[in-house]
Amino acid sequence: MTQTDNNSKPKPRKVRGTGTYWGDEFTFTPYEQGEPAQRNVKTTKGGKVYETSSEKKPLKVAYLTCAADAADPWSEYTSQLKKLGVKPQKPATLPDSLRVVSEGGLQCWLDEQKAEVTFTGTINLGKHSRDWQAEILRQVQLVVRRLPASERFNKLVNIIKNGGNK
Repeated sequence: MTQTDNNSKPKPRKVRGTGTYWGDEFTFTPYEQGEPAQRNVKTTKGGKVYETSSEKKPLKVAYLTCAADAADPWSEYTSQLKKLGVKPQKPATLPDSLRVVSEGGLQCWLDEQKAEVTFTGTINLGKHSRDWQAEILRQVQLVVRRLPASERFNKLVNIIKNGGNK
């Protein structure tokens, strides 16, 4: 028996969709034929923004991701939102740079547009009154060890080496 034979029936398959009852009448609309659930979709590395097509209340939805051990998740989320075109109506006082190190009183900020690294250190003189110089040296060594571990820092240095970001 071949498939072109009239006696053969196609295999049943599952289809997602929406069923609607109107009194005694039932209609079914497969998802492929209905309205798309997401409109105006914008994506970037780690993020996605779209509008829903709900009849009751359309929504604007954003998905943002960052590494669990990120030094400054807020800055990463803000960066993704800017890339996706979602900006606050009022000016927000958010950092323009990304904090790549936050450890032991030391913070390092990377500003990719200016190609600058800023680092600040805090020393408790009550705790380190005699060995404040050793504490400063410890923080400088921490900068030298931690920055090369930052993927963004290495990426920016390579761009500058290759003649970009002048």
